[in-house]
Amino acid sequence: MVKAAGQHCDVRVNSKITSLDVKEDKVTVITENGETIIGKKAVIAAGPWTNEVLSMAQLPQVKLSIWMVQWAHYEVDRKVAESIPQAFHFRKENDIDGGLYYVFPATATEAVTSTDSTKSYVKVGVDYPTNEALGDMKKFSYEGEQEVLDLMDGWVKEHLPAIGKRIDSYCSPYTMTDDSYFVMDTVRPNVAIFSGGSGRAFKFGPLLGDCMVSLLNNDDAPIDLAPFSLGREALKM
Repeated sequence: MVKAAGQHCDVRVNSKITSLDVKEDKVTVITENGETIIGKKAVIAAGPWTNEVLSMAQLPQVKLSIWMVQWAHYEVDRKVAESIPQAFHFRKENDIDGGLYYVFPATATEAVTSTDSTKSYVKVGVDYPTNEALGDMKKFSYEGEQEVLDLMDGWVKEHLPAIGKRIDSYCSPYTMTDDSYFVMDTVRPNVAIFSGGSGRAFKFGPLLGDCMVSLLNNDDAPIDLAPFSLGREALKM
């Protein structure tokens, strides 16, 4: 990735694109504020908006689904927090309860701070979808569902009774494939795609970046990319 970026890397945040045009020798995008950005090559890594971006350039759609996945922070005494490890709990599914829960220790939630020096926070979440999987982001709710929050609160009370109140809650979009494998391939010789992160892509960030560069530069990839191809059975519409 460093090699591909060269001596200059121009980062734009909060820059929604409204147009994508792919030609043999260049890729042109137009942002929401009217700025035109032109490059020789591009990587589409738009998560749950992947198909929306592909459609802008009349590129083939990918079979993806979007999960609404909920998590929250809970208050805990600092002395107690020191004894809470990273842990995963698998229990039997029951109706909307998918059975997968996790807790991340206070050392993994340092971005959340407390004005009370005796308090800290741990992250608790589920690893199953709220309601049915979605086809796009039009009906996605960043608030999630109270029923799932109640299940999380109940799980904390049962398994981590020393933890205090829930202070917030979030609902994140997970872009999923039917076989839970990432999508890493080219849709045009000068356009690569990464999608299907399944909520765990960040853990492999540097490796995934190198894979994308190898696709665009026709270099040897650091791993075998055949299992992640667009042509595999799980991605057929």
